[in-house]
Amino acid sequence: MADILFELGCEELPPKALYGLADALFTGVTKQLQADGFEFDESSRWYASPRRLAFVLNDVTEQLADQKIEKRGPAVAAAFDDDGNAKPAAMGFARSIGVEVTDLARVQTDKGEYLSYEVLEKGQSIEAVLPAYIEQSIKQLPIPKPMRWGSNDYSFIRPVHWMVLLKDSDVIPMEMFGLQTGNQSLGHRFHHNSYITINSAKDYASALQSAHIMVDQNERELLIEKQAKDVAASVGGVAKIDASLLSEVSSIVEKPSAVLGQFSEDFLAVPKEALISSMEKHQKYFPVETSAGQLMPYFVAMANIDSSNPAAVKKGFEKVITPRLADARFFWEKDKARPLEKNIPLLEKMVFEQSLGTIADKTDRIAKLMNWMAPQLGFDATEGKRAADLMKSDLMSDMVDEFPDLQGLMGGYYAAEQGESAEVSVAIRDQYLPKFVGDQLPETTLGQALSIADKVDTLCGIFAVGKKPSGSKDPFALRRATLSIINILIDKRLMINYQDLIWTAFANLPVKVDDDVKNEVLSFFNDRLKNQYQAQGIAHDVVSAVIAKSPENLVDFDQRVKATESFKQQEFAKSLIEANKRAQNITQKSNVDLPVDIYANKVDASLFESDYEHEVYNQLNGIEPQLGELVTQFEYSKAYELLATLADPLDQYFEHVMVNADDEKIKINRLTQLVQVNLLTSSIADLSQLVKS
Repeated sequence: MADILFELGCEELPPKALYGLADALFTGVTKQLQADGFEFDESSRWYASPRRLAFVLNDVTEQLADQKIEKRGPAVAAAFDDDGNAKPAAMGFARSIGVEVTDLARVQTDKGEYLSYEVLEKGQSIEAVLPAYIEQSIKQLPIPKPMRWGSNDYSFIRPVHWMVLLKDSDVIPMEMFGLQTGNQSLGHRFHHNSYITINSAKDYASALQSAHIMVDQNERELLIEKQAKDVAASVGGVAKIDASLLSEVSSIVEKPSAVLGQFSEDFLAVPKEALISSMEKHQKYFPVETSAGQLMPYFVAMANIDSSNPAAVKKGFEKVITPRLADARFFWEKDKARPLEKNIPLLEKMVFEQSLGTIADKTDRIAKLMNWMAPQLGFDATEGKRAADLMKSDLMSDMVDEFPDLQGLMGGYYAAEQGESAEVSVAIRDQYLPKFVGDQLPETTLGQALSIADKVDTLCGIFAVGKKPSGSKDPFALRRATLSIINILIDKRLMINYQDLIWTAFANLPVKVDDDVKNEVLSFFNDRLKNQYQAQGIAHDVVSAVIAKSPENLVDFDQRVKATESFKQQEFAKSLIEANKRAQNITQKSNVDLPVDIYANKVDASLFESDYEHEVYNQLNGIEPQLGELVTQFEYSKAYELLATLADPLDQYFEHVMVNADDEKIKINRLTQLVQVNLLTSSIADLSQLVKS
């Protein structure tokens, strides 16, 4: 067993692509090794820092075992003449292997007898295969715009300056990018701007540490986070550390050194989100907040050196952030002075989708949806229309043009500044929530409705024009939008029929939509429901069983799903599910015109021929009124407990009663009773769709 190190040294790599490139390189190489039978320890991993992509493979198989390979030749019938003399086919096969015809063996197959010879194939060594695997993986890296340097005819994402490839302490020869591999790696650009020797693969991280390079990205992130928190705490603050920004900063520095910077308190009059966006997006700084979440006039920047003049470094960081914050303040003052209403006509020039019209057309459709939802959800219809009219106006603001991630949020601020009601302002602010899984939901009913209306209009519209998601492609983020609708409806307990919501959204569209598309969207919505519950550990069959009952709203839907999942785990569930399926199968195969609901026809007890029929009859009549009341009150768990009393009588019934009796009246009476069984047992969910545990 051996340890392998590969390092590719470059000019500073794109921070947002760094981790992905390192992972792709490692994965590409290891997949090829595994395919050939090489093994390595699970502790093997990749490393990434601004100027290097690397990986270390621990305890790698050095040499594969020799293998006996059977070489198959021509059919015996074609290899020899009638006298047994070798024909050219036999001689050619023997010559290709380097043996005599007499050395060849014969093997019987289902297609006849063939010549064969067993060859010992020597196992490959890691040194022999690794260079080609590395080269192949590098060529397949996801690099959208490779660059050339010098007069070379090769390219990479950045100029390559050195390569290290070691097996333990020995260099494995490899040539690429006009370079030969060695054991020399470059140290920190400022603290150790010279080559160092990597004595062995195991020494990689420690050797670079001695040259002021923290090559382990995980340790680097932890150090950055700790330093940021420590310097923020020195002024009584808390560093706001976004996970993606942390990874990006870690991809910029190889020797992290936190610097606490300060800016004028005057900037705090600007909405904090604009200042934070400026610090995070433009300068890669960590904002500092109070424990209550109020922005403080401080930030944490990460230097790539231990400076002998930290005050000068601090001043440099402060110097570059000041004009950025000044821009944000300028945008804020300019935008809030312009009424949002004046931006509405401009939305008529901004296309949402060619067939669906402009953003102004979209807000008109949202206003109609808000008017439809208002009486059902209890918010003021006038405020609903006002929120819909203004919701996209901030797209025309300078602030959102500079910081697109602030759309909606800034609209809420501008609306409040311009005298709109708190309800309207908050709704505009929250229209895009939730933006990701686990994100906060809109606070108010008006905001929840606005968010839903926006998303369902997009969902139905994009399907209507034939641009639905396919495979992993979902350019309009319809899967996320649908999950957001589901989460809002359930978590905020909004009693609105989601199928009616979808149908109403379709009715508002400017394009003709057939029923197939409508049903496709409903199916897409239901699939997202199944995925949502599956993530909670609830199986698809439970959700499908509830979907079959078409609950009026997702609050009711959620209660049915959870009660049915709990029911499915009970001991009596198997009997009840089986009884429901048997009742349904028998009635469906009977070719008899049966009542479609429990009250359409009455079972005649005088036609019973056994106590088992009487027992089911009495039990059904006994629980039916109470069951109906429990279902009406959404007491589904109690309803299932009541249904449990049917399990044993139904087991006995199906064991002793022949439903398809010769007497037609008795047969129809029994079938009618089974219709009642099926309808009652499926009062909450269609039990026939459940898979028995």
